[in-house]
Amino acid sequence: MAKPKIPLGDMLSAIDRNDFDFYSRLSPELKKEFSPWMAMRYASSARGAAVYHYLLMVNDIVNVDFSILKDHPDLQWKLLAVCGMGSNKYHEFIHPGKKQKKNKLETLLMERYPTLNKDERKLLTEINSTDELKELARDTGMDDKEIKELFK
Repeated sequence: MAKPKIPLGDMLSAIDRNDFDFYSRLSPELKKEFSPWMAMRYASSARGAAVYHYLLMVNDIVNVDFSILKDHPDLQWKLLAVCGMGSNKYHEFIHPGKKQKKNKLETLLMERYPTLNKDERKLLTEINSTDELKELARDTGMDDKEIKELFK
């Protein structure tokens, strides 16, 4: 038997219309299916002039301390409902960015030079030769095996 699902259009419409009681009217089965994170992802995007309103409202009201409120979906819903503009808008899902593999050399430079910004660290790798960067790694106590991994 398929799990019951909250109709996405109904949920987004309830956010848009500031329906604070939408979550409380859901059946116990549907309440279990409610994903505040997913609702927040959809609610934060809108088309047209509403884009800035929803992005800022969801970020400033719902996203703040989001994980602290994980055991209070009713409160999370009410915070989402605060963000609505009073009329239905088109919302699309924005996929989270793909997690990028950490650059080991970048990590080493961040640890060695914590006051440098990203552009300065990039410049450091551009103006120094590979041998000079390997010497820097040796100076931090890395062995040859670790240095080899660093420059793969």
